[in-house]
Amino acid sequence: MFYCDRSIIHVVMAFEEVCPDRIDLIHKNYRKLCNLLVDVEEWGQVVIIHMLTRYARTQFVSPWKDDVVVEEYSENNFYESDEEQKEKDRKMKNTYTMDPDHRLLLRNTKPLLQSRNAAVVMAVAQLYWHLAPKSEAGIVSKSLVRLLRSNREVQYIVLQNIATMSIQRKGMFEPYLKSFYVRSTDPTMIKTLKLEILTSLANEANISTLLREFQTYVKSQDKQFAAATIQAIGRCATNITEVTDTCLNGLVCLLSNRDEIVVAESVVVIKKLLQTQPAHHGEIIKHMAKLLDNITVPVARASILWLIGEYCERVPKIAPDVLRKTAKSFTNEDDLVKLQILNLGAKLYLTNSKQTKLLTQYVLNLGKYDQSYDIRDRTRFIRQLIVPNEKSGALSKYAKKIFLAQKPAPLLESPFKDRDHFQLGTLSHTLNSRATGYLELSDWPEVAPDPSVRNVDVAESKNNLRGFFISESESGSESEKEDKEESSSDESSGSSSSSGESSDSESGSKESTAKKTSRATDER
Repeated sequence: MFYCDRSIIHVVMAFEEVCPDRIDLIHKNYRKLCNLLVDVEEWGQVVIIHMLTRYARTQFVSPWKDDVVVEEYSENNFYESDEEQKEKDRKMKNTYTMDPDHRLLLRNTKPLLQSRNAAVVMAVAQLYWHLAPKSEAGIVSKSLVRLLRSNREVQYIVLQNIATMSIQRKGMFEPYLKSFYVRSTDPTMIKTLKLEILTSLANEANISTLLREFQTYVKSQDKQFAAATIQAIGRCATNITEVTDTCLNGLVCLLSNRDEIVVAESVVVIKKLLQTQPAHHGEIIKHMAKLLDNITVPVARASILWLIGEYCERVPKIAPDVLRKTAKSFTNEDDLVKLQILNLGAKLYLTNSKQTKLLTQYVLNLGKYDQSYDIRDRTRFIRQLIVPNEKSGALSKYAKKIFLAQKPAPLLESPFKDRDHFQLGTLSHTLNSRATGYLELSDWPEVAPDPSVRNVDVAESKNNLRGFFISESESGSESEKEDKEESSSDESSGSSSSSGESSDSESGSKESTAKKTSRATDER
């Protein structure tokens, strides 16, 4: 099928464009493609590797099975009953044994991890990620870390793939933790990705080192990166319970920062952390209530009001005073803050109506004539629920259950958690959206298809080659005969011409001698 390296690349690219689902066309050429990978040019290697990755997912069983049984010698084996022996035999049948063709692909692609082309290294990395046993996939980590010395575009793609890998298999990149430390010269997109990887690699052993690193990042002049660092601290606090209190205290200290963006992000993260264990942090809620006058960012103000309203029974003296202050500035607040003021008034009306009844009615009257229809609708809804009258429906009986219901704690998850269903190294993985022309990897088959389809009949191939060479030799002998005939004809024509030339010269010499004799007789 293939005659040279360049034709291989052209055929594979045409196959990927025209009929990528025709896996049966690859069977006979699979082993040849695996063996030729090292000798093909770099961009051809990328195309072939991606094709073989999809092929392997349809032809081999999963190497990630957990029911691998290793037979060990024991004296008890001699005394086992027949039933126990049958059970062991049944388990041994489930022991995974890698197909030789599967191993051939992994073995022949491994040297390409040393390639100078980043695309080839990334292609081999995704192949090992999707095809290799989990114990062998770690060999790609060093090669991927090496690519972080490339330009920023290559770094961006590699870091995105590492971020996806580090969520599922942290052990692959833990030895290279310092390689992901942020540099001052890195652009924001690279800093954010490195921060994401550091957060995923955090554990009880390295969390103290990472928190010291994060303290430096919070002071960065890049405010977007500083805000992302605060979110990372919140994720570490939820994932590692040993440092939850330490992270909370650090975030509370950031509330006195001069930068409003840092303070606002800290408030949002603290709000999420307090939802996990609010009973133990009443003092933090009081401290945040005191900061309400100085914070101007709408998201942060809304978060503080939500916390006070949600846990108003734990701060019974502070919550009414906060409602009084916010009622004065209600008309000048952002819509997001107005909605939380209305919620705070409704919750205080249900739990402490003696102190806040008139104040809540005042806030509801302000919302009734607000310019935003969202505020007006929310005001009418709350009034019908908490203020009983003749028009109130059946829902007014369940006002407390609606407003004071226990809310589930939010999950602080990585944004790369849902990208693992896309093949690594593809445009769809980078965009986190299915791109045009994307080909999904199929699931591993439960039973491997017949491996004999990849066998090539050696006798037929030899006969074909022998016939090819015989035809070449025959054509060569015929051409030699023709050449000989042409040369002989040329020689005969040359000899005839030379004989003509000699006869001409002889006749000329005879004429000259005749003239000389006639001249001599005349002189006499």
